[in-house]
Amino acid sequence: MEIASISEAEWVRLSEVIAHLWVLSGLLIGAGLSYILAHGFIASLALTGDVDEGAARRVRMPLYAIALLTFVAAVAVGVKGLVLAIEILPEIFPRMII
Repeated sequence: MEIASISEAEWVRLSEVIAHLWVLSGLLIGAGLSYILAHGFIASLALTGDVDEGAARRVRMPLYAIALLTFVAAVAVGVKGLVLAIEILPEIFPRMII
């Protein structure tokens, strides 16, 4: 594999790919924490009787919605970042196969 020299425009596009990776990781962490809070902690509190079942259900439903929305946003950002990476790779590695 032969690496071509990288121009300023390609560095800008690479920084966009890295920014997408940061946003993707933040969204996945947010989705995971929301899901764990709703499905693990609040459900456990409801099962042990520390929190009323009705109150737990009212708190869990919005958290599930937040987890779903952040996961869908993470998929969208991940696909966009992948498309950006696929567009720039042939410019950096003009000969991908040895």
